[in-house]
Amino acid sequence: MRMMTGCTLIGFSPDAHEVGTDPVQVRRKVKCQEMSLTLAEVTQGGGEGLNQEAKLLIPYDRDYKGERELEYKGERWYVLNADPYKDLNGVILRIRRKKGNSVAWTEPETEPETETAPEPAEVG
Repeated sequence: MRMMTGCTLIGFSPDAHEVGTDPVQVRRKVKCQEMSLTLAEVTQGGGEGLNQEAKLLIPYDRDYKGERELEYKGERWYVLNADPYKDLNGVILRIRRKKGNSVAWTEPETEPETETAPEPAEVG
């Protein structure tokens, strides 16, 4: 059996959708275990447009509260779907890497483009 590791589930506070407020992230560390993907899961997910990259088992279903993002192995992931795992009363999360997947990733700074007016033609 593989060892349990940790991941951080990322949700938003209940008042995050009120008008005029910024969303507040709620982060919770839970135990998880990476499970291997079968070829059938990979091909089925690709056919459905899910592009599943990994599968995590959270051993206690009470630890998962519907979060749609998580951090695992230093990367940010989307939760594609969550299925019950009856053998352990847990939850299996099918996940996909988020673009710009480093946890410390930020938008690259770019210089604002300035438009230059064309030079007036000389008459003469």
